[in-house]
Amino acid sequence: MALILLLLLPLLTACGAAESEEPFSAKFTIRPEEEPTDVYYDLTYNEETRQLRSDALDAAAVRTLFAQSLFGDEGKTAIRWVSPVRYTLTGRYTSEDARTVSDLAASLRHISGFPDMRPSADDEGNLRIHFEPSAEIVFLPAVDEAGRIQSVQITIPSDWDTAKRSAALHRNLMRACGFFYTSSAALDSVLSGETPSAMLSDADYLLLETLYGSIEPGDTKESCLEKLDRDLRGE
Repeated sequence: MALILLLLLPLLTACGAAESEEPFSAKFTIRPEEEPTDVYYDLTYNEETRQLRSDALDAAAVRTLFAQSLFGDEGKTAIRWVSPVRYTLTGRYTSEDARTVSDLAASLRHISGFPDMRPSADDEGNLRIHFEPSAEIVFLPAVDEAGRIQSVQITIPSDWDTAKRSAALHRNLMRACGFFYTSSAALDSVLSGETPSAMLSDADYLLLETLYGSIEPGDTKESCLEKLDRDLRGE
């Protein structure tokens, strides 16, 4: 019996090591068995540990989503926040609305390079979100000549149901981060022009990590796409 246990011990030890293996946490790595130009990793973002789980994404779709949502048809340079974001909620908002914005702000604070996002202490924030019944969605950004976002004003219809208001907040807060435009890319994203997701997706977090981790305001479209490719390859 002792001999059997001794023979089995290496196998049991190996099984235990596999179960306790650390989660995948490399940033933007391509699948080793794929060609670099074909597939990139998709990222599932863990807000507590900032660890990333991998699933394949089509590289062309990633580039389309990034280019269309950041530059639109006429944009030539990158736009993003540099100053800390301080948000204010006004009008007829609910506790659920406030929680949605607070949760999104917490997730954005985990984005490498994002310049912080918290409630304004004096109700004079540079990101103002107003809730009004029977209103239309309004998105009004102010950007300086260097491509730095100075302020954003958003209006959300307060008479929409909770789920619809939440989806509108996710979509417009993603836009407020610098991705002003919708995209035709075949990816799950709040920026989709046809069927936007209700919450920020893995692809959306990927875009945020790239914009705030590698790109400066005023960078050209060509430069941004080159940095996107380098980031996705882990270079």
